[in-house]
Amino acid sequence: MRVLSITAAILLLLSAVASLAAEPETKPAVESMLTGLHLLEPVWRGDTVYRESLIFVRDEEERPAVGKLLFPAEEIIAIHRADGTLAFEVGRDFTFKPGEQTLTLTPDSRIPQLAAADLFPPVGAPRSIPHKTGDTSRGVLFDNQHWFHDQQVEVTYKHKPAKWVGKIPTLAREQLPKTIAHLRAKQPLTLAVSGDSISEGYNASGFSGARPWMPPYPDLVAAQLRASYGGEVKLVNRAVGGWNVARGQGDLDALLATKPNLVIIAYGMNDVGGRNPESYRAAIADMLARIKQHDPDTEVILVATMLGNSQWVHTPREMFRPYRDALASLVGPGVALADLTDLWEQLLVHKREIDVNGNGVNHPSDFGHRLYAQVILALLVE
Repeated sequence: MRVLSITAAILLLLSAVASLAAEPETKPAVESMLTGLHLLEPVWRGDTVYRESLIFVRDEEERPAVGKLLFPAEEIIAIHRADGTLAFEVGRDFTFKPGEQTLTLTPDSRIPQLAAADLFPPVGAPRSIPHKTGDTSRGVLFDNQHWFHDQQVEVTYKHKPAKWVGKIPTLAREQLPKTIAHLRAKQPLTLAVSGDSISEGYNASGFSGARPWMPPYPDLVAAQLRASYGGEVKLVNRAVGGWNVARGQGDLDALLATKPNLVIIAYGMNDVGGRNPESYRAAIADMLARIKQHDPDTEVILVATMLGNSQWVHTPREMFRPYRDALASLVGPGVALADLTDLWEQLLVHKREIDVNGNGVNHPSDFGHRLYAQVILALLVE
């Protein structure tokens, strides 16, 4: 069994301390959130983006801070703190020109902002995690509680219909026919998750103890499947922060003991630093073979992870595609791919990494958890 890296151990310790320190108020049921989350209205379809997260950054001292949108906005419908406690106003807090992808803060804006230099603080400074790529004196801005969530705003806006240039996830009729038939027949379905800290829920506001208490993506998927199909969906989430695929292999028998109909396998973020996609593929293939041996009717969704911070040495950007390709090579009857790697690549053509990052290095924001849910749901809900 592989021992956790020092970095992973630090992340686990910080998150444990955070969860003990902040006991949230009574969390709303996820079912009550679904309408406002728009999980079946993803960014790659339609002309409205719902609650896209961003952080305003001042690139130069003499210039105002700007936020970057995924599409050129024609109309800003709403903009508010990511925790939902304060709404902002065009003209009062920010300005924008229809047809552009940037929002600019006014001099007396109430919206939080960062300076570009804040993103890479000196090693040892508050909210600095080692090691910035190519600079041992600098770290990467990091917080595993809800600090990034507190800086982020969410923007709902309309844009001109645009062709999505990335991969568009579609109903996995050929790969997941038994799961889809199961759902359509309203038969009870057990969904089991094997993964790392992303799947455990890190930096979803509900996990971090912050408003609006949105749960992690596995809970969103299960709740939307119940709402869409009307049947019982039991979620068994065995993801653990710091785990890599080897830990998933070790836990697989315990996961299979829950008798899942559908398994989500979501590793990669803690594996890419090993720079060995061949070994990763072999480990995933082993898990798939053992699942089929246990029950040939169990189907699987493989999740290709979001991108980690390109300036953090533990998440080398050039390795994410090879690891995604390793998963794609295993797709076939009973096995589908949820490609968050490709989606994140498309996001970062237009947006900053911290716009959609929940801890600065390797976890999604609330918006990012919704994107995870949307890609997986696109495979399961027509």
